Amino acid sequence: MKIVENVNLNLLTKDLNGLWLRQQVTMENIANYSTPGYKSKFVDFESFLKTNLENVDGGKKSEINNILEASNIIIEENDSQSLRLDGNNVDLEKENLQLAKTQLQYMYTVSEINSYFSKLKSVISEGKK
Repeated sequence: MKIVENVNLNLLTKDLNGLWLRQQVTMENIANYSTPGYKSKFVDFESFLKTNLENVDGGKKSEINNILEASNIIIEENDSQSLRLDGNNVDLEKENLQLAKTQLQYMYTVSEINSYFSKLKSVISEGKK
C-alpha cells in the first residue's frame, strides 16, 4: 500500500525524477563536448506521460497512479548529424539553455511540492499556527 495516493503529488514526484535525470544527462553532454565521436543524449518523459494519461478512461485515482508508476523515463541518443569533423554532435549553446530550463522547472516543481505539504500541514493543524 502506498502512503500517498494523491495523483498530483505522484505526478510532481515523477516530474522531479525526470528533471533530475535530464539535468544529469545534459551535464554529461556538456562534459563530453570535446570527446570525439560522442553523440549527445536527451531525456523525454513528458510525451510518454502525456500519451499514457490521455488513454485513461474514467480517471480513477488508482489507475492514474499505476500509469504514473509504470511510466518509464528513458534516455535516448541524439542521432542528428554532426557539423564537426570529429563526429561529436553536442551543441554547447543548446545544452546550456536546456540545463537552465531544467533547473528552473526543477525549482518550480519543488516549490509546488512544498506548497502542497504546507497546505496539508495547515489542514492537519486546523489552520492554527
